[in-house]
Amino acid sequence: MKIRIKLYYILITFLMMIGVVFAEVISKDPNYIKDRGYAGGVKFNKVHIANYQKKELKNHNYTIIKDPTGRFDIIESISPRTGDCGTAGHFWQANKVKIGTGTTDCNSNRLRLEVSMSKDIRTAKKDKNIWFSYYIYVPDTPDNLVDPLLQPYITQFYGSNHKEYGGQNRGGYGPQFSASIYNGKLTMDGVTLVDKENLKGKWHLIEFNILYSRTNGYVRAYINGELKVNREGFQTSKHSHTHVKYGTYMHPEYGGAGYPEGYKFPGHTIYFAEVSFATERSKLKTSK
Repeated sequence: MKIRIKLYYILITFLMMIGVVFAEVISKDPNYIKDRGYAGGVKFNKVHIANYQKKELKNHNYTIIKDPTGRFDIIESISPRTGDCGTAGHFWQANKVKIGTGTTDCNSNRLRLEVSMSKDIRTAKKDKNIWFSYYIYVPDTPDNLVDPLLQPYITQFYGSNHKEYGGQNRGGYGPQFSASIYNGKLTMDGVTLVDKENLKGKWHLIEFNILYSRTNGYVRAYINGELKVNREGFQTSKHSHTHVKYGTYMHPEYGGAGYPEGYKFPGHTIYFAEVSFATERSKLKTSK
């Protein structure tokens, strides 16, 4: 009995040393979080896991968990595993392609686990000023985001034209703006927001402020309260609508990393907390 107890404590100590985290799983449904705010005339109370069919939702590795860091009550754990993918095709409705055929994450070697807004912000006519923010945490475990070829987008502002505006069979960023983890750093628009030495094992606050405009918009990004990106005086709205996705997304055609034949993106984990939209900075969850 004493030997078993000793082995148990040795195992627990080892797991703690390599950074294994035990966290209580609350839900696998992102809509367990009832409200992600309001902006651009849209209430963001419904979301979905991007590019997964409903029957596949049991396969993804998105979870809402008790915060293992102790800072928040609950957080969203984005933890895709090598080979995870959904078969809801890209723009299958616009292309009139049978769902599960055409280009999918599964047949194009993508690794994606993104929470996507189920309602889009209409940006075709009037200027729209929105705030979007969250806290992000990259666990400092031995194998987490260490492969230099792993360069995930963590936020996409994605534009498309709805049917009444002519439709569209492929998307485009609206504006040309996204956040990513590149070579161990958190980057945005070519700017290092958080360096490699400080990214992991800490919560970082990211705030986006975007004026969607056909003529004279701007994109601003704040990290831990400090303005890091400020692009002004350009067309930020090129499509009729924009929706936002957050999580992690990789494609071997992106990043210019020179992926070897047969390369598979490794699994990894990123935490998100207090994700919210607002018309004013003070109304964000992260401001309260």
